[in-house]
Amino acid sequence: MDDDWFDCELTTDTPLYVDPFLVFEDADSYWAETRQTVIDFFSLALSFVDAADGDVTSPHYLKAVRMLKFPEPSEFALGLSMGHPKGSGAGFTYAGKMAAALDLLSHRGVAQVQHIQAFALFCEGLGVDRISDIFCDIVKAKFIEYTQAVAARHELILEEVPVRAARWNRTTGRWDHMRARLPRSPVTREGVLLVPVRFLKDIPVVTPESFWTWADAGVGDVLRQELNYELNLELTKNERKEAAYRAARMRPDLVMDYLQVVSETDNEPYDIEADPKLLVEWAEVGREAAAKQVPIAKLSDESEFASWVVGLAKEFQHAVEETDLWKALWDEDLRKYRPEKIVQAIAGMLFAAHCRNADVDLTRESNLGRGPVDFKFSQGWRKRALLEVKLIPSTHFFTGISKQLPQYMTTEGASVGVYLCVGYTDRDFSPERLQPIEDTLRKLREDSGWSLEVIYVDARITNKDSASKLR
Repeated sequence: MDDDWFDCELTTDTPLYVDPFLVFEDADSYWAETRQTVIDFFSLALSFVDAADGDVTSPHYLKAVRMLKFPEPSEFALGLSMGHPKGSGAGFTYAGKMAAALDLLSHRGVAQVQHIQAFALFCEGLGVDRISDIFCDIVKAKFIEYTQAVAARHELILEEVPVRAARWNRTTGRWDHMRARLPRSPVTREGVLLVPVRFLKDIPVVTPESFWTWADAGVGDVLRQELNYELNLELTKNERKEAAYRAARMRPDLVMDYLQVVSETDNEPYDIEADPKLLVEWAEVGREAAAKQVPIAKLSDESEFASWVVGLAKEFQHAVEETDLWKALWDEDLRKYRPEKIVQAIAGMLFAAHCRNADVDLTRESNLGRGPVDFKFSQGWRKRALLEVKLIPSTHFFTGISKQLPQYMTTEGASVGVYLCVGYTDRDFSPERLQPIEDTLRKLREDSGWSLEVIYVDARITNKDSASKLR
């Protein structure tokens, strides 16, 4: 346990996750018990499900469901969605799905769950983020001890803070909340938990699609016949996903074999130091961009709020088009543009700096009932504005302005909306791509009376004079 810990960003989740495979295979004896801890946890839950004997209203079954309800471990500040550190966790819906999966496994002769990732193949919608959260909750006590050891070496200030689901009772399965001495986050005011960098990954390895590809290559003829698929039929992505769920439920033994193979080969963490996808340094990039901007003047009256928010979007536009921020929106080889979540995160850091200066409240990914809007700005009760960041080449580019933003504004009661659009190629800025946006905005303004603006951000390489010198 030397200085191997990841120094996380606390304002927004870093888009990485703890991979149980990497923890289980770690050479450090400190983590040697984690595999057995996970096995013991699910063995206990499975015993409750078995005791229910198929009765989902049984106290035993309900005990298993309560045990499988995992709160969001916000203390880690990790998550591929890059939302606010206090996320949703795996609630009762997924708890019920996991209990049903345990019941299925038991009836198919699987007596032990060694890999949490199995649930990603039995429970639709249970993605890698939630798998990571579940693992972190089950072994959270170990991470608490690890964090305290790091803090002691560096003489960090510790405070006694409440920790949800800090440990689980090995007899009853009940989650115990407790207080522990940990570093306190200035954002959530909760404790902070650290993890070794070698446990972090950026993309999921276990997915329904990858399981189907593996199974189809190994026992495809038999499996396709059991599932009533034509032997040579080429399945679409959605069809492969559905086929994987059906195959998992029909052949749990294949799932266990597949996970064993993956566990033996999935041994490369994300390269934090090189950070090829800008998953770690995005916050610093945003702060540096903000430092180069002239602070926007503070608001003097309510009538200026709409133009102030539009000006904020234009500051990001200026930073990309007139400074070198455009480089951060491309990979190191300038061959592929960054994903939307990274662009949003960089923009958010720049927005935050201006909002602090103007005393405007900024909320990232505020969930308004129909999904999360990217940014919400408010000052007092009546001044509220929403801003969506979209990549022009995205397949959701048009629905963002035609459906998402209007719905968010209606739900929030906001009268100011900004659609910040980032393009990377000449095609992105073609009339056939942008004219539908202009037409939709014009009609929305007429019908609603809202103040709606679209800001186009030109991140093309071809019109940047210095691009050839930067390769």
